[in-house]
Amino acid sequence: MSMLMACPSATPEPKTPAPAPSVSVVPSSSAPSPVASSSETPTVELPGAAVKAPVLSDDDCNVDSDCAPIATCHPDRCASVANAGKLPPGTMCTMDCRGGTTDCNFNHCGCAPTPAGKKKCALLPGGLSPH
Repeated sequence: MSMLMACPSATPEPKTPAPAPSVSVVPSSSAPSPVASSSETPTVELPGAAVKAPVLSDDDCNVDSDCAPIATCHPDRCASVANAGKLPPGTMCTMDCRGGTTDCNFNHCGCAPTPAGKKKCALLPGGLSPH
């Protein structure tokens, strides 16, 4: 004689999706202030997000593509591509947007003239325009 036993069916709890990661902006100076915009959505100016002047490196360059952010989380300096380095495999960085860095297109790396007339890799104010 065979005996079949059944377990009561249980409806599994629906899984709640994980919240999307948030990006926080960490300006290097005072709190953000609203700025008028031509669109319906107000924009926020972040004081201290862009560098005020080029931050020059010691690396020579001829064109912007000769330069890259140094390999760190939240790079605040630039170097020649050959000297920029690479992050170690598995490195995890926060998603903060930190002022004075290349985070969130606040600044970019490029080739800039020095007071002596030479060109050096530098952290330059403002982000790169999409092509």
